[in-house]
Amino acid sequence: MFTRKFLKLLFLIALPLAATAAEKSSSLTLSEALARTLRGNPELAGYNWDLRAAEARILQAGLRPNPELALDIENPTGSGPYQSGDQMENTLTLSQLIELGGKRPARIYEAETGRVLVQWDYQVKRVEVLKTTTLAFIEVLAAQRRLELASEIVKVAEEAVTLTDQRVGVGKVSAVESIRAKVAVSSARIEVEQARRDIATARGTLAAQWGAREADFATVSGDLDQHREPVSLNDLRVRLLRNPDLARWTAEREKRAASLAKEETLARPDLILKAGPRMEGKADDATFVAGFSIPLPLNNRNEGNIAEARANLAKLDDEKRAAEARAFAALNEAYQKLSGAEREISILEESVIPGAKDAEKLLTEGYAAGRFTQFELLDARRTLSAARVQQVRALADYRKARAELDALTAQPTELPRPRIAKPAASKPKPTKRK
Repeated sequence: MFTRKFLKLLFLIALPLAATAAEKSSSLTLSEALARTLRGNPELAGYNWDLRAAEARILQAGLRPNPELALDIENPTGSGPYQSGDQMENTLTLSQLIELGGKRPARIYEAETGRVLVQWDYQVKRVEVLKTTTLAFIEVLAAQRRLELASEIVKVAEEAVTLTDQRVGVGKVSAVESIRAKVAVSSARIEVEQARRDIATARGTLAAQWGAREADFATVSGDLDQHREPVSLNDLRVRLLRNPDLARWTAEREKRAASLAKEETLARPDLILKAGPRMEGKADDATFVAGFSIPLPLNNRNEGNIAEARANLAKLDDEKRAAEARAFAALNEAYQKLSGAEREISILEESVIPGAKDAEKLLTEGYAAGRFTQFELLDARRTLSAARVQQVRALADYRKARAELDALTAQPTELPRPRIAKPAASKPKPTKRK
């Protein structure tokens, strides 16, 4: 019985460790990386609290002013007939501020447009975070390809050492060539170590997108050579206008217009109603008093705040044009990068790499036959390696430019709208001419 319990406990302990090891040895796809980012990105998680804060502002905006209770004591003591306190008067009044001019609906609508703006900001941040995750994923994918190339270069260099040692042994070449070949192997191994460090760095950057302190995946899987259909720059420009970063300006205009409407309502005075009992003298004779008060808007009509809100609303068109200019400039830059990378890939795949491979093959065969020197062979191999590394960089640039274009032309997942209707603006009544 003790043995069974011990084995069961050991199994429970080993199960999560095995699951963690299996998860770490798995390969991560781009869709899985994006799903993890949406679930665990710290920046996106913070918008949940921003939304709660916006809901709290709506709640606060809808609250009415508190009533006030006041006690006035008159003539409690004094001289002459007031010395005995017989003339004392106690007045207990309850007052209530009545908001006029549509202040409360305007305040609520301003808070509601603020909530909509927070939702738009989340859409903008969501696109940005997903783009960053995609770029980090592509960087890991390219780093893995560079490691594969560096490992292949090490193999080729080691084979060259074997071939060179054979030629040195039969006296066809000097021992200097053997030393040179071994130096090439050491240099290639340094490139392998550098590629491994690049992968570790890129994996950590990718894992940070969903808030992880270290990567729990060994590799990423994806097709770096994937080419999509060419896109038209005019089509991209049309789709750009639906990007959340530009579409949000409609909500920004609503927010600033609501702020202006709220400030204009504050220029209208409110009404304060008062009522309560009054106790007179020691006989406790009671009377009822009532009244009202209203401030006279002679010195302060909220002109400064209204002017500020109007200025903020007026400058919105300039800010929107500036945002559109930045977006179109970024779109053009990403498109030019895409076109350049596409052209570079085409040249590398059609002429540079095939030619470098043919040259390396001929020089390898010729070097074995003694027709070429080791320097010519090493130079051909360096040329081929540089071309293949350049191809990986061009493929990564192409995929990154695609990710930039996808982010710039992304559409919002939802269209946030106010949940309440815009309050009707109160118009002053026209005065009648006598």
